[in-house]
Amino acid sequence: MLTGSAATLARAVQMGASLVTVPLTLKYLGNERFGLWMTISSVLAMAAFADFGVGNGVLNTVAEAFGRDDIDGIRKAVSSGFALLNTIAASILLLFFSIYRFISWADFFRVVSPRARAEAGPALAVFAVCFALNISIDVVQRVQLGLQQGYRYGLWQLCGSAASFIGVLTGIWLRVSLPMLVIAIAGAPVFATTLNAIHFFGYVRPDLRPDWELVSRAMISQIAKLGYMFFVLQLVVAISYSADNFIIARSLGAVNVPEYSIPQRMFAITSTMVSMLISPLWPAYREAISRGDIDWVRSTLRRSMLIVLAIASAISMSLLLLSQRLINWWVGAHIHPPFLLLLGLATWALVDCCAGTFGVFLNGASVIKFQVIVASAFGVGCLILKGLFIRRYGVESIPWATIISYGLLSVIPTVLYLPRLLKRIGIHPAKVTNASEDCLS
Repeated sequence: MLTGSAATLARAVQMGASLVTVPLTLKYLGNERFGLWMTISSVLAMAAFADFGVGNGVLNTVAEAFGRDDIDGIRKAVSSGFALLNTIAASILLLFFSIYRFISWADFFRVVSPRARAEAGPALAVFAVCFALNISIDVVQRVQLGLQQGYRYGLWQLCGSAASFIGVLTGIWLRVSLPMLVIAIAGAPVFATTLNAIHFFGYVRPDLRPDWELVSRAMISQIAKLGYMFFVLQLVVAISYSADNFIIARSLGAVNVPEYSIPQRMFAITSTMVSMLISPLWPAYREAISRGDIDWVRSTLRRSMLIVLAIASAISMSLLLLSQRLINWWVGAHIHPPFLLLLGLATWALVDCCAGTFGVFLNGASVIKFQVIVASAFGVGCLILKGLFIRRYGVESIPWATIISYGLLSVIPTVLYLPRLLKRIGIHPAKVTNASEDCLS
């Protein structure tokens, strides 16, 4: 509850800041440069899998060792995970800057104005550096989540969001370039996470401070094997969920991105808030399974599904009914999304919340292979359908392509596999089937 509350508060501050900064930034940058900004952000969101799943591997390993009261195992997981993440971050920067000068980023993002063309490459480079640094220090977040102290990370994230908000307003007031705005947006959270790491490993849990002598080849292998499965899962999910702005920019031009990205951000409030509340159950499931407390897992899974179904339905429908007024209030007359797009985004938000709730349970139970198979089929089908739909039906077809693909390639296989899956974990299917089918249907 502490972690969920802190994460929700941090996300609320972040979204509140976005409500203020998005219309100001849209007005300041204009549609094309703003679309460039949104597209770059989406590309890096798709790159969230770039730690090769190591972060999630560390989280599960720490939570499992915590369930066994194995402090030495936690220390080895922290140090080994830190070594892996630093290696990955350095490799990403080396690869990016080795190809950076050989690619015309302005042509890649299909921007035409002189200023946007000049800023495309530098803005992407700044994002890449911040992203790599965040991978390097991500271990502190994973350890805190694994120990069920994620509220610490949430509070530091809140500070980072506040600093980012102040930086963006200052940048607009000073009329700085797009790369400078990127530093304010992406750099402030990295700085906050760095301070979190210094405080946690320096004062709260100095016994868990990364130490090269504790780096274990066996632990690296364990984290890497588990992380690889998470990596594949993250990859297909990121491409399926985060490629929308990129597909629109490549198919219709970056100038059309705001028509989709702004209402999409509004409806993302539903899944974002629910995710903040439900994600702390991931390490809790892992620890409970490690301790053999299956009764708690069963009851929590059922209750969480029913609660999420109710909350997500209420928020999504409310946003749909108020969407036109909210968008006009938010960004004025710049954006006029069609109702079919708004309805699709509302529907997908509800589906995504229910799917995410069950996914948190599967992650905590380390049932990754099944998720990888289903998500891979969904990812391929989703991309194909989006590519076909957008050229024929326009931007409003994007969420419906996602919904259709998910229903056919994810929901149906999950419903068929659900009884076997629950028995594997040690939960009798009859105890949770009703709640599960409510969400899945």
